[in-house]
Amino acid sequence: MNEQILVYKAGIFASNPAQIQQLTAKVLEEEVRYQSLLSSHKELDELVQRYEVRFNEMPKRTLDLARLQRIKEANEKLYLLVEEKYQEAQINEQSTPGNVLIIDAARQPENPSKPNRILIIAVGLVLGLGFGFGFAFVRNYFDNTVKTPEELQQKNISLLAWIPEMFVADKNRAPGSEFIVNKKSDSTASEAYRALRTRIRYSGVEGTIPKKLLVTSSSAGEGKTTTAVNLAGSFAQANQKVLLLDCDLRKPRVHKIFNDERYPGFIDYFFGQATFDELIRKTEQANLFYITGGTIPPNPAEILGSHKMEEFLAKLETHFDLIVIDSPPIIAVTDSEILSQIVDGVMLVISAGVTEYDILYKSLDVLKMAKSQFLGAVLNKFAYRPGYGSYYKYYYYYYNTGNGKEDKKKLLKV
Repeated sequence: MNEQILVYKAGIFASNPAQIQQLTAKVLEEEVRYQSLLSSHKELDELVQRYEVRFNEMPKRTLDLARLQRIKEANEKLYLLVEEKYQEAQINEQSTPGNVLIIDAARQPENPSKPNRILIIAVGLVLGLGFGFGFAFVRNYFDNTVKTPEELQQKNISLLAWIPEMFVADKNRAPGSEFIVNKKSDSTASEAYRALRTRIRYSGVEGTIPKKLLVTSSSAGEGKTTTAVNLAGSFAQANQKVLLLDCDLRKPRVHKIFNDERYPGFIDYFFGQATFDELIRKTEQANLFYITGGTIPPNPAEILGSHKMEEFLAKLETHFDLIVIDSPPIIAVTDSEILSQIVDGVMLVISAGVTEYDILYKSLDVLKMAKSQFLGAVLNKFAYRPGYGSYYKYYYYYYNTGNGKEDKKKLLKV
């Protein structure tokens, strides 16, 4: 081989330039051919390697294929079995004789059968009315409070007058708003207090007018102080010189209604801390004066039942035509029971819908045992509008403004 190469080299060097050029062209041609064959060899080598990889994976795929084929065959058998059972069930269903006969073809309803709205409304209306009347009956049956003037008359309790509920001021009232006969003299409440004044005038023995009138109630919050103030004001409007005496030494309120101080009062006068003239205070209502309790003593019952109290009342009688005394509730303390024995008449204030008959009877028993001159009861806060049209019609007719026209707005808000 080497010798041949040496021969070729010697021949090349011995050749002329033309031959050298031909040999160079052949060398280049062979070089290109060599590179082409080398590239083809690489591609064939890569192809052989890929096939070898695929050949190596063929056993695994063969196993997967065999497993999937077994699953397929099992599912096919299961499907065929289920299909066979289904067909058998259909055949059995069709072959079983039924025990139902079709007598007539069904009719398609034009309206839905349920819900029956008319029936529901009717039943609801009946049940609503039934429950409403039942609740009202049960509540009224177990309600042991005084409600109407007729109830008092049926139980032989003397009734002087009744005061409508809508005219009772609330707890946030302005000072003096409870003095209705002065602030709203044309209201229905003022008319009610004037009616009370008239009946008291003729309630005394042989037509005499009680000169010392005690106003009390069964329990607190029934309106005795408001009644006492307005009753005294109505007598003052009848040109009588009237004194309002606050003997409620537990919770005095008369001075608050007139927006004044509690001191000095008649208790201070008893202990020499005030003069008689200092006690008597004027009001904006002509002929109406009032005396407060003053300092609250530790023993109100003993002071009110003392001889000094009787002398004090006797002295007041020489200065005034009528003395209206506001006192504590008669059930709570004995103050009113003591005062009832030294006055000319006792008036018991009853709150409609609040005062219970048991407490009312106890109050009347106390007054009876004290041998007091019981004039009658006043039904306060009576709501006459809901069910007592005759009362409402009467007061609505007489309640009007100065020009003769009915003032509906005031009627609702007084």
